[in-house]
Amino acid sequence: MNPIDVNRNVDMIGIKGLIKIGALTFVGVLFALGFSWFFRSFLLGSEWGQLIWSMACAIGYLVVFTLQTFFIRANTHFAVAFLLQCIALLGFFITITTPVMILFAVVYALLLSASFGGRKILENTLKIDFWNISKLIVPKGIIALTLLISVFIPLHLQANKDVLPLSIATFDKVLVSSNVFVKRFYQDYDPSKSVEEIARTTTEQQLAAIPQAQNLKPVEREILIKRAMNDFYEQIFSYTGVTINPKDPFSKAAYGILEEKFNGLKDEAKLWIYIIFGSIIFISIASIMLPIRILVGLLAFFFYETLLALGFAHVTIESRPKETIILD
Repeated sequence: MNPIDVNRNVDMIGIKGLIKIGALTFVGVLFALGFSWFFRSFLLGSEWGQLIWSMACAIGYLVVFTLQTFFIRANTHFAVAFLLQCIALLGFFITITTPVMILFAVVYALLLSASFGGRKILENTLKIDFWNISKLIVPKGIIALTLLISVFIPLHLQANKDVLPLSIATFDKVLVSSNVFVKRFYQDYDPSKSVEEIARTTTEQQLAAIPQAQNLKPVEREILIKRAMNDFYEQIFSYTGVTINPKDPFSKAAYGILEEKFNGLKDEAKLWIYIIFGSIIFISIASIMLPIRILVGLLAFFFYETLLALGFAHVTIESRPKETIILD
């Protein structure tokens, strides 16, 4: 059971209490910096491992963010804590530009309002209800980080607008992952084959389905195949406006077409693409908010109970009476 003190002035925080607040804030700053660093590394290198670490740090920060609502009572203390953590969240993206400053203000306001709402519930209820409070504050924290992600990506892409925001290695992985789906329509699909091989295979299959073609001499058959293949290359050029090398692997040729078309876009068109892409990311993450909220809530509750059991803080009863968490 938690130790209980009666009629104690819980607003008075001693040196030990300030140290504990500082430690909690520091852990939050570390998680925020980790999120910012790993996410920036992912954008620069497209390494999925960096994205996983970034999301792990984001979960860690949301857990600390939730705990701060319970353990930090003074307005000044949690305002400073969130200020430092917001700076850390944008730490490796920070530039003195209007979009970034607006983003900083919005994220800071979201975190403050979420924590303030949770603290109002704490002040107005007799018994501390962890789940009811976390259900209010965690979604706002998730929205704040989701907003960061959905704005960071367009800003990064806009800063590197002359480079296709998709490496050829990642593009190859996308093509390989689509093998099962594409093979439902074209069984011989293999992105590692050259365009010439794919064109020849397709043409031969089409000829095999024509009875009259079976009577052609080998020379005539070869001439017909080469003519059909040249027609295929010309169709690609007329549709894309890009000349391809038939000897290139299909994945390389497809990437070259995509890169050429992207570089031909105007800056305004690219900007709208980035904005739409960021909006899709925001909606996608927001659509899976419930499982994220449950995960953060469970982790936060575990650490909440652990910290109380270890004496980091304890529950007291004020003269009203009502439960209150205090730090010695």
